[in-house]
Amino acid sequence: MKRFRNLLLLSAGLVAFALVVSQVGPGRAIARQAQECIKICDEVPLSTIVKNLVTVVGNVKISNDSDSPIPTRVNGSIDIASSPRRAVSTKATILVTDVFQKEVKITLPPNDLNGTASFTVPQSRLLAIEGWAGSAQMGHLTQFPHVHFKTTANGDPGVYPVFAQFGQPGSGAFFLSQPGWLGKVYADPASTVEVTFLRSNPIGTATMSLTFTGHYIDQ
Repeated sequence: MKRFRNLLLLSAGLVAFALVVSQVGPGRAIARQAQECIKICDEVPLSTIVKNLVTVVGNVKISNDSDSPIPTRVNGSIDIASSPRRAVSTKATILVTDVFQKEVKITLPPNDLNGTASFTVPQSRLLAIEGWAGSAQMGHLTQFPHVHFKTTANGDPGVYPVFAQFGQPGSGAFFLSQPGWLGKVYADPASTVEVTFLRSNPIGTATMSLTFTGHYIDQ
């Protein structure tokens, strides 16, 4: 009886040892493979959290909502492959240094019918004027403002009108704006944009202020 009990305890010990070996063996194998390379093949998206640097070889697809973009940092160059069937969509952004805004003021003293003011486009930068607006205060109620400006685009000069609308009745004030049918206006690098302000008679002092907005394009 005692011998039978010893054999039973020995058998139970062997079974327990076999179970421990079966659990430790795969764990060591997985740990060894994790130190070298991990390959995941699964159609179901895998949620991961990376705390350190990870090197990925092959194609990478990142999906996220437009409202919550994934922040990324890229060191080095990026190769983008596309085809007519699978074109790459891009969105250009305008830097603060590319934004253009310029106010031009002209004052016509008594006996002056017209006046001009100008500004120069920087070297190596094409100017795209996208809008203009302002105001004019005439020297007499019988006067109406005539405002236009000139640019040179691709070496060709052009003249563009400024629309004038009555302000408060009897005040001699006018609102100046861009005509709705006129789109962008371009000015060559290092060229001059000239603004002209005219009135029908030289009575009193007239003032005009016109602000241009747009952006620069590097050449």
